[in-house]
Amino acid sequence: MTGSFRETVSVFRLRNYRLFWVGSLVSNIGRWFQTVAIPIVIFDLTGSAGWVGFAGFAQIMPMALVTSVGGAVADRYQRRTVLFITQSLQALVAVALTVQWFVGVRSPTAYVVTSVFVGATAGLNLPAWQAIVSEMVPREKLLAGITMNSAQFNGSRMIGPALGGLAIAAWGPGWAFFVNAISYGAVLGSLLLMSMPHRDIDRSHRLRPLHEFAEAARYAAARRGIRIAILTVSMVGFFGLSLQTLSVTIAAQVFDRGEQGFGLMLGCVGLGAVLSAPFVAGAAGRIKRSRIVETALILYAGAALLIAFAPWFELALVGSFFMGVAHISTGSTLNTSIQLQVDEAIRAKVMALYITSLTAANPTGQLLIGQLIDATDPRVAYTCAGGAFIVIASWLAFRGHLGGLDIDEGTYEPVPAVAEVHPSTPAPPRGYQPSPKPDSSPSDR
Repeated sequence: MTGSFRETVSVFRLRNYRLFWVGSLVSNIGRWFQTVAIPIVIFDLTGSAGWVGFAGFAQIMPMALVTSVGGAVADRYQRRTVLFITQSLQALVAVALTVQWFVGVRSPTAYVVTSVFVGATAGLNLPAWQAIVSEMVPREKLLAGITMNSAQFNGSRMIGPALGGLAIAAWGPGWAFFVNAISYGAVLGSLLLMSMPHRDIDRSHRLRPLHEFAEAARYAAARRGIRIAILTVSMVGFFGLSLQTLSVTIAAQVFDRGEQGFGLMLGCVGLGAVLSAPFVAGAAGRIKRSRIVETALILYAGAALLIAFAPWFELALVGSFFMGVAHISTGSTLNTSIQLQVDEAIRAKVMALYITSLTAANPTGQLLIGQLIDATDPRVAYTCAGGAFIVIASWLAFRGHLGGLDIDEGTYEPVPAVAEVHPSTPAPPRGYQPSPKPDSSPSDR
């Protein structure tokens, strides 16, 4: 373990990686302030879980639709420049939310419309964020680099929601939006300080995002390893991320722990991911990527079933912990497999396809599993989802389909760090009503 840990943290000796990792951690903590604040604002204004779900949908769909444009742009221009622009746009959206609140806008429609821009700017940003990892981490450290950045995201998930909830309770959601806006200064500063080599780019062809997205789909479909990685991450999005988000129903309806219990379950997911990150990163070169994913998928399904049958809330927290272990293992390894197999000229466009598959599968899974919860109860839905998850994972493993993840054939050129896609915002548990608040002016809140 000592050798693996040293090998893992050695990526922090790389100046560009270190700068971007720290900047991303600060920015992601701030982003969780906003992620928590939007559903609270929508729910307090409407008292409707449907409105909250609509706001989450308003973020996810533009992200999925715009990702193809982001991928084409990220392959056509210097990725650090693209990231500086997209991060600046995201900061402006956070500023808009801040201004909306403090000038007294209390229309839920206004916040849903702004949520569209939250998703659209994220869609432009994510492909470049995913692809630029190859410009700062050498091939032999790629899994370590991706895994530690996933750990960074999960670390922010442990800290950000808790701090955001405290800030909203003490000062109101406007200050949460403000904290997110200023947090972008950390990642923008890190981008300015990074010293990146110039990447030669062929711009002889006109920018055609949809055509290039279709080209990336054909490219991925023709390559076994990339194809299976995208199909597998779609399954993780449909079942894994959906079950994480819908654990709000387990906390509230099964164990009567409400929002606090939901926060503990999500915190345990983040804790599992952070604590297991050095083990996952240190596995590079010692364990086949197919074996890591095979084990993690079975663990993911087993964790869902453990939550479904848990007689005590504490055992459900254990299931959430192992769900976090499985999530970072699958996400980091699938991402690494694609990065090692894709050619540099089409890297960002293929990563855009990867992101689109994840972001489309997640809300679809939430919708269908959520309907099953409404029709039955959370335990039945978790049992069905966990059972389907384990059947599909076992079929992939026993048929040998995951072997494609071990292929290394792309033109990898080490030249910031991989972000992790946020699951859509969860709706509050059924039956929850916002607590009454005294009339107050915007400044008071």
